Amino acid sequence: MAQRRMFSSRITSSAKFLKMPSSTQNLYWHLGQNADDDGVVEAYNVINLIGAKEDDLRLLVTKDFVKVLNEDLVVFITDWRENNRIRSDRKIDSIYKDLLLQIMPDVELLSSKPRADAKPKAQQSVNNQLTSTGRPDDNQRSAQVRLGKVRLGQVKDDDDDEYNQSLEIQKSPEIFPKTTIAELLAENPQVEGLVNDLFSDLIVDNPDQAFEAINAVVGQYWRLRTLLDDGNEVLILKEQVHGKGQGILAVIKEASEAQLEYMKVHLANFIMFGRYFENGLIDRINTAISSGGISNGN
Repeated sequence: MAQRRMFSSRITSSAKFLKMPSSTQNLYWHLGQNADDDGVVEAYNVINLIGAKEDDLRLLVTKDFVKVLNEDLVVFITDWRENNRIRSDRKIDSIYKDLLLQIMPDVELLSSKPRADAKPKAQQSVNNQLTSTGRPDDNQRSAQVRLGKVRLGQVKDDDDDEYNQSLEIQKSPEIFPKTTIAELLAENPQVEGLVNDLFSDLIVDNPDQAFEAINAVVGQYWRLRTLLDDGNEVLILKEQVHGKGQGILAVIKEASEAQLEYMKVHLANFIMFGRYFENGLIDRINTAISSGGISNGN
């Protein structure tokens, strides 16, 4: 697409967003990067492209970050208009606009309009700077840019004042704002005791890897809370055995301890500790909530 945009940090820094697994956060960001000007995107293609799982999409739906429009997993990003801006004379209507309005008739969409200074078709410039619609062609960039086109606010090949003013407001050296371990635990006191039992030494020795591991625990806690509310039988039984609020922690603790034990033997690169732990934790928890037991194998 010719239009470029950037997600607002109001979403990516919210507690609701940060409580989700990093894999789900990553999927949401990529959905935004591939969405059209109405906030509609073919999620199935994005999931395959980045190797995400449909569980990540389900969680985004549960948390009301996206709305599924059809069985082909075409989705609408619910906060699109609030967190993205595009000039109406550069906006291109979604090919799924009719479907979107059918499923969500009250959705607020930006209306596209021709440029006020556009020349009629017969008076187009020879170098095709204007299309027959009067909109700029792909060589003229929108004021909204996607991450990857900008690094620390450095703009490539564009001196548009509006473009640069937009970047000055929105630029950030990180895709997601940095959160400290203390802030993460303060927002999620339910897991603080478990985290201290699991990662007390790691927090001191390697806080970056500890943060990734703790964030994985936090994400799984809120994911299991959602599944418990949806009636997962294994989690209901765990809650009955361990007490309200403790069954989920018991599942995470068992899966975490099994994964850490496995990593003692199989982890070759400590730099990948957090990601390796997260992937193993998710797999073990998926096994636990489907079969009722944690596997100590690989």
